[in-house]
Amino acid sequence: MHFQLLALALAAIAPIVSAYPVTGSVVNCRSGPGTSYAVKKSYKKGADIKISCQTSGTSVSGNNIWDKTQDGCYVADYYIKTGTNGYVTTKCGSSGGGGGGGSTLPGLNAVQSKHAKAIIGQAKKDGVGRHGCEAGIATALVESTLYVYANNKVPKSLNYPHDRVGSDHDSIGIFQQRAMYYPDIAADMDPAKSAGQFFKKMKGVSGWKTMAVGKLCQKVQVSAYPDRYAQQVSKATKICSAGGL
Repeated sequence: MHFQLLALALAAIAPIVSAYPVTGSVVNCRSGPGTSYAVKKSYKKGADIKISCQTSGTSVSGNNIWDKTQDGCYVADYYIKTGTNGYVTTKCGSSGGGGGGGSTLPGLNAVQSKHAKAIIGQAKKDGVGRHGCEAGIATALVESTLYVYANNKVPKSLNYPHDRVGSDHDSIGIFQQRAMYYPDIAADMDPAKSAGQFFKKMKGVSGWKTMAVGKLCQKVQVSAYPDRYAQQVSKATKICSAGGL
């Protein structure tokens, strides 16, 4: 009797881990938060899964939240009945669960921060300093809000890790670099390598070191909306500073 009471007392103070049912007929659990990642296992409809953390990834029917299960893989939150379209537990980036890793940068989530850090790292490698970093981050904020886009019009892009799928001409990656001008799809889809392509073209702009950041971005991207880059410079400055530039 004494042991039964002790067991009940311990159960009362133990943390309750919520389990959520799978709504899809067969839902794949992947190695990362996106449909391009390898399938590690699958769950049948009605199975209860325990979520260790959540992060953003490839959008599935308008929901870009992915749940990291206690099995160590990721399922699209769209197929899990949590009772809300928002987050129900801690974000993986802030709790060490994956989906971006490390601390987040100002105004960014874990996935965006991961990509921004790749751009900042490339800026350091290419020696473009704070000015170049601001141009790269401001451009990525405008072009993709710091998410990696694949594009159905560029089928090969779907074979690489991506966060979302776009449809603007043949534009892909975090800088929306057009495949017809940047034919190295692997580089286009890699945040650091695509940043390298951006910085290479930027360095070819006469007077780039002293040119206003917004104008510099436009010189590289040749956008139909040239004023948008300058609007993101203040945010880019904070991100580059937090990233060590």
